[in-house]
Amino acid sequence: MIFDLTGLFVSFLCLIIVIMIIRSYKYNNPYNLPFSIIIVCVGFQRFQNSLMNMNLMDLESPFKTSPFVALIFIPFFLLFFKNALENRGTSIRDLTHLILPFFLLLLNKLQILNDLLNKIIFLSFTTIYWLFMIKIIIKYYRKTVIRFSFNKIIFRWLILMFTNATIISFFLNYHVIYWQIDQSDMSLTDFYRGSSIVWVICLVYIILNPVVIFGKDYLLYQLNTKSKIYDPWKYKPLKTLQNMDTSINNKLIKSIPDLIFSLKSFEQDFNFLNSKELSLKTLSEKLKIPNSHLKFIIKYYNTLTVHEYFNLLKISFSIKL
Repeated sequence: MIFDLTGLFVSFLCLIIVIMIIRSYKYNNPYNLPFSIIIVCVGFQRFQNSLMNMNLMDLESPFKTSPFVALIFIPFFLLFFKNALENRGTSIRDLTHLILPFFLLLLNKLQILNDLLNKIIFLSFTTIYWLFMIKIIIKYYRKTVIRFSFNKIIFRWLILMFTNATIISFFLNYHVIYWQIDQSDMSLTDFYRGSSIVWVICLVYIILNPVVIFGKDYLLYQLNTKSKIYDPWKYKPLKTLQNMDTSINNKLIKSIPDLIFSLKSFEQDFNFLNSKELSLKTLSEKLKIPNSHLKFIIKYYNTLTVHEYFNLLKISFSIKL
């Protein structure tokens, strides 16, 4: 009973996540469609299974008839990771990942391949996609400066999602190897009940860290007040890099977006603006970077000069007062 209620709680959390996604749709650029599909499927599966176990609904899961249906679901996890880490939307090319699963599912339905070969293909398919996911996460870790809070939040979220993908892959292979039509319903119920705990952790983490769904720009937009008179920041360089700035650029290239995000956040922080005299030194201390690095960021990613930028902060602070 407790596990069934946990499944219903997962469905409720999935509904909240969907509402968050819809609310921030116009700010989520690009939009992560595979993540939405995963959340909807997870929520519906737990909802259906929990109500069936409590004798409130008689609706069978498609995985009961054949676990091979899951072949279509696995690629969505890979596409989710690619979209989340490469900051892009789903393309037509991405959809080609669904061609092979549908083809394998058709072969299974037509019983063209024997049982052993079907199991080997299923194991190979899920393992290859699982390894692709690991590769993408490692690539993200290597190219990203994890010491920044936003990157830490995203990375932890990805690890939680990867944990769920791993549990699903392991169970599906176990389910395929030992699959029997008369026991599949019980096996699925045990899986949904057990995996619901991990999904609760992942979904609660997202809700407690809305920047995962809403993104930086949306949260900054929500923080904005009437005192926000002008946004001078750009995420792409505004001028050609000079030779003397090459070494600093190499050091900061990974962390530029997060530093700009931190600077935008400080612009909304009344206590920080009021705590001490604004200067390059105080701001660089807050960012924990040298003055020269802060000058570099303002020089190439800000439409204002250093002097003009600090004047803007003072004006904004005066309006707040």
